[in-house]
Amino acid sequence: MANRCSRGPPATPSPSATNSQRSWLLDPARAGGGPLYDIASHRIDILNFFFGEPARAAGQLSNVVHALAVEDSATVMIEYKNKLRAIVDVRWHSRIERDEFRIIGTEGEMDLTPLSGPALVYPGGHESLPAHSNVHYPCVKNFVDAVLDGALLLSSGETALWTDWVTSQAVPTNRARR
Repeated sequence: MANRCSRGPPATPSPSATNSQRSWLLDPARAGGGPLYDIASHRIDILNFFFGEPARAAGQLSNVVHALAVEDSATVMIEYKNKLRAIVDVRWHSRIERDEFRIIGTEGEMDLTPLSGPALVYPGGHESLPAHSNVHYPCVKNFVDAVLDGALLLSSGETALWTDWVTSQAVPTNRARR
């Protein structure tokens, strides 16, 4: 399974990278980290939704282009309790836009590239699942429905803790390798 995404400040640092509305992402005290927290956390959450509780995780974080207080690239390897493995690779230092999300198994591949797009391709077919015009609306609606009507939360606090656990494992394994 592979998941790759590039987004964030431009490959060559500029004042716009530090003066934008997203400049708080460059402060580790406010953001926790760079693309690991900005981008990878959301992909890890989706993987956890599909595959359950992670058992092991390790990461490689670096500053390849930007001399920032947070990393400009991160790669996280996850092994789930069912022995399935995943790789999440995110970066802020590439001018190439990418948002790849593929699940590769023994019988075929499911491609959700770009993850923010409507295409879902799988063995035997494909579907178009356009996002709501307000991309956050379905999550907010699910939360409100859970509070008011007892609906099942699609993303619970428990799964959020799994995502936090994976990112917390990536940072120290990276520091141990330096």
